[in-house]
Amino acid sequence: MQIKPYRIGYRTLKTALGMTLAVILSQLIGLDNYASSAILVVLCIKDTRIKSFEAAIYRFIACFIAIMIGSVFFTYLGSTPIILGIMVLLFIPVTVMVGVQEGIVTSCVIILHLYMAKTIDFHLIINEILLLIIGIGIALIMNMFMPSLDHKLNQYKRKIEDDFIIITFVFSEALKDPNKKINTPSFDQVSQNIKKAKSLAFREVKNHFVRNENSYYHYFDMRQEQLSLLKRMKNLIESMQHSNHAHYLCSELMLDVSQNVQSKDYSLMRLHSLYEIKIKLQSIDLPRTHEELESIAALIQLLNEVEEYLLIKSQFGSLKK
Repeated sequence: MQIKPYRIGYRTLKTALGMTLAVILSQLIGLDNYASSAILVVLCIKDTRIKSFEAAIYRFIACFIAIMIGSVFFTYLGSTPIILGIMVLLFIPVTVMVGVQEGIVTSCVIILHLYMAKTIDFHLIINEILLLIIGIGIALIMNMFMPSLDHKLNQYKRKIEDDFIIITFVFSEALKDPNKKINTPSFDQVSQNIKKAKSLAFREVKNHFVRNENSYYHYFDMRQEQLSLLKRMKNLIESMQHSNHAHYLCSELMLDVSQNVQSKDYSLMRLHSLYEIKIKLQSIDLPRTHEELESIAALIQLLNEVEEYLLIKSQFGSLKK
């Protein structure tokens, strides 16, 4: 078992502060079982604002159902372990049916309060509702404070772009010399970074109530599509055993692509250069050997892949922050 370094995260700070405020407020009001408000805070702290808001609604509804069912069961059937089990047996399917099963654990806190109470009266029900309002309310307030993920997203963006620059530059060099080994950054690692970045971008969307999309997510999705094309390009370049003037032209194009990975509006200019190379290919001498034929065929396919690569970028446009 590997021991991770000790650290206090942002969520930990919010949980600790929320628990403290919930207990203090519950004590000031004079609520029974005031410590339970801290448990409600812990259960309701989430990673994003939207998740927190949804969790608060689901938990409040589930707890309200628990109060109604528990009051009836424990008042008329008695507070015994068997009745508790039967009550939970009925309660859980009801929450699933209503779609608030996320609040089952929170509701168990309320159910146990009702179970342990000597009498279930109006005072007890008001006490439980106030505990819910304080615990869930403070957790909701704590979750309004979410750190911006823009810095991390930009770090991923720069790292992925740097890898793309290296990959396309290596491709450019390899087109000049078919015998040169293609040493690029690990495609699996680049793919992993893109997946992590997309996950982070999706989380950022969930931190905003009025925003339902994130251009960062679409940006990383675009890079993921391009990465698939780069993998195919590598296979095509590795299959080439011969190079001629057309390969040098394509090498210059790849160098241009490499130098403009971070540019916002380079795609159309590169596409123009690519179409010029395709026109020149129509007037080159016919291949004289099998190796030349295979290399030219691979080059034509490579140009198609580069065209698709550039079209994907041109359709995306630029990153809107």
